[in-house]
Amino acid sequence: MAFKRGISRDIHNILGSWDPSLATPLGWFHVTCDAAGRVIRLDLSNEGLVGTIAPELAELDELKFLELNGNFLVGHIPPVLGNLLNLVCLDLSHNFLSGPIPLGFDNFIRGKLKFLRLEVNSLTGPISWNLGFVPL
Repeated sequence: MAFKRGISRDIHNILGSWDPSLATPLGWFHVTCDAAGRVIRLDLSNEGLVGTIAPELAELDELKFLELNGNFLVGHIPPVLGNLLNLVCLDLSHNFLSGPIPLGFDNFIRGKLKFLRLEVNSLTGPISWNLGFVPL
Protein backbone atom coordinates (compact mmCIF):
# COMPACT_ATOMS: atom_id res chain seq x y z
CA MET A 1 0.00 0.00 0.00
CA ALA A 2 2.98 2.33 0.51
CA PHE A 3 3.67 2.07 -3.21
CA LYS A 4 0.07 3.08 -3.98
CA ARG A 5 0.38 6.08 -1.63
CA GLY A 6 3.48 7.19 -3.55
CA ILE A 7 1.52 7.33 -6.81
CA SER A 8 0.04 10.76 -7.41
CA ARG A 9 -1.68 9.92 -10.69
CA ASP A 10 -3.15 6.62 -11.85
CA ILE A 11 -5.18 7.63 -14.91
CA HIS A 12 -6.28 4.07 -15.73
CA ASN A 13 -7.12 3.21 -12.09
CA ILE A 14 -4.66 0.31 -12.31
CA LEU A 15 -4.26 0.27 -8.53
CA GLY A 16 -8.01 0.39 -7.89
CA SER A 17 -8.16 -3.31 -6.99
CA TRP A 18 -5.56 -2.88 -4.25
CA ASP A 19 -7.77 -3.28 -1.20
CA PRO A 20 -5.95 -2.89 2.15
CA SER A 21 -8.77 -4.70 3.99
CA LEU A 22 -7.81 -8.01 2.36
CA ALA A 23 -5.50 -10.30 4.34
CA THR A 24 -3.22 -10.83 1.33
CA PRO A 25 -2.86 -9.14 -2.05
CA LEU A 26 -4.29 -12.19 -3.84
CA GLY A 27 -6.62 -10.86 -6.52
CA TRP A 28 -4.96 -7.47 -6.83
CA PHE A 29 -4.35 -6.60 -10.48
CA HIS A 30 -0.72 -6.67 -11.61
CA VAL A 31 0.36 -8.53 -8.45
CA THR A 32 1.29 -12.21 -8.43
CA CYS A 33 1.50 -14.16 -5.18
CA ASP A 34 2.85 -17.58 -4.30
CA ALA A 35 0.73 -20.26 -2.59
CA ALA A 36 1.44 -18.69 0.81
CA GLY A 37 0.10 -15.31 -0.34
CA ARG A 38 3.53 -13.63 -0.54
CA VAL A 39 4.10 -11.20 -3.39
CA ILE A 40 6.52 -12.62 -5.94
CA ARG A 41 5.80 -10.34 -8.91
CA LEU A 42 4.78 -6.73 -9.29
CA ASP A 43 4.33 -5.82 -12.96
CA LEU A 44 3.12 -2.27 -13.54
CA SER A 45 4.92 -1.77 -16.84
CA ASN A 46 3.68 0.93 -19.21
CA GLU A 47 0.68 1.94 -17.10
CA GLY A 48 1.21 5.72 -17.09
CA LEU A 49 1.72 5.87 -13.32
CA VAL A 50 3.06 9.15 -11.95
CA GLY A 51 4.84 9.22 -8.58
CA THR A 52 7.75 7.81 -6.65
CA ILE A 53 9.05 4.36 -5.74
CA ALA A 54 8.26 3.50 -2.12
CA PRO A 55 11.22 2.09 -0.17
CA GLU A 56 8.72 -0.22 1.56
CA LEU A 57 8.82 -2.42 -1.54
CA ALA A 58 12.01 -3.83 -0.01
CA GLU A 59 9.81 -5.50 2.63
CA LEU A 60 8.57 -7.89 -0.07
CA ASP A 61 11.45 -10.26 0.58
CA GLU A 62 10.09 -13.02 -1.71
CA LEU A 63 9.76 -10.64 -4.67
CA LYS A 64 11.28 -12.12 -7.83
CA PHE A 65 10.11 -9.63 -10.50
CA LEU A 66 9.76 -5.88 -10.02
CA GLU A 67 8.75 -4.30 -13.31
CA LEU A 68 7.95 -0.60 -13.16
CA ASN A 69 9.28 0.37 -16.57
CA GLY A 70 7.56 2.79 -18.94
CA ASN A 71 5.88 5.03 -16.38
CA PHE A 72 6.47 8.55 -15.09
CA LEU A 73 8.24 7.66 -11.85
CA VAL A 74 10.46 10.39 -10.43
CA GLY A 75 12.95 10.82 -7.60
CA HIS A 76 15.77 8.59 -6.47
CA ILE A 77 15.84 4.81 -6.55
CA PRO A 78 15.50 3.59 -2.96
CA PRO A 79 18.82 1.95 -1.96
CA VAL A 80 16.96 -0.64 0.14
CA LEU A 81 15.75 -2.31 -3.06
CA GLY A 82 19.24 -3.81 -3.11
CA ASN A 83 18.14 -5.96 -0.16
CA LEU A 84 15.73 -7.90 -2.39
CA LEU A 85 18.03 -10.88 -2.84
CA ASN A 86 15.35 -13.05 -4.45
CA LEU A 87 14.91 -10.62 -7.34
CA VAL A 88 15.50 -12.17 -10.74
CA CYS A 89 14.39 -9.09 -12.70
CA LEU A 90 14.46 -5.41 -11.76
CA ASP A 91 13.21 -3.16 -14.54
CA LEU A 92 12.98 0.55 -13.76
CA SER A 93 13.78 1.67 -17.30
CA HIS A 94 11.97 4.40 -19.24
CA ASN A 95 10.99 6.59 -16.29
CA PHE A 96 12.24 9.92 -14.97
CA LEU A 97 14.33 8.63 -12.08
CA SER A 98 17.30 10.73 -11.02
CA GLY A 99 20.36 10.55 -8.81
CA PRO A 100 22.92 7.77 -8.58
CA ILE A 101 22.49 4.04 -8.90
CA PRO A 102 22.29 3.15 -5.20
CA LEU A 103 25.32 1.63 -3.53
CA GLY A 104 22.86 -0.86 -2.00
CA PHE A 105 22.64 -2.49 -5.42
CA ASP A 106 26.03 -4.04 -4.67
CA ASN A 107 24.02 -6.54 -2.61
CA PHE A 108 22.77 -8.10 -5.84
CA ILE A 109 26.07 -9.96 -6.16
CA ARG A 110 24.81 -12.20 -3.34
CA GLY A 111 21.36 -12.62 -4.87
CA LYS A 112 19.64 -14.14 -7.89
CA LEU A 113 19.40 -11.08 -10.15
CA LYS A 114 19.66 -11.87 -13.87
CA PHE A 115 18.10 -8.74 -15.47
CA LEU A 116 18.76 -5.17 -14.39
CA ARG A 117 17.31 -2.46 -16.62
CA LEU A 118 17.78 1.19 -15.70
CA GLU A 119 18.15 2.84 -19.11
CA VAL A 120 16.27 5.95 -20.25
CA ASN A 121 16.23 7.72 -16.90
CA SER A 122 18.22 10.69 -15.62
CA LEU A 123 20.61 8.72 -13.44
CA THR A 124 23.96 10.28 -12.63
CA GLY A 125 27.28 9.27 -11.14
CA PRO A 126 29.45 6.20 -11.43
CA ILE A 127 28.31 2.61 -11.72
CA SER A 128 29.70 0.52 -8.87
CA TRP A 129 32.32 -1.95 -10.05
CA ASN A 130 30.59 -4.60 -7.90
CA LEU A 131 27.63 -4.61 -10.31
CA GLY A 132 30.04 -6.16 -12.79
CA PHE A 133 30.00 -9.32 -10.66
CA VAL A 134 26.21 -9.69 -10.85
CA PRO A 135 25.50 -12.60 -13.22
CA LEU A 136 23.33 -10.49 -15.54
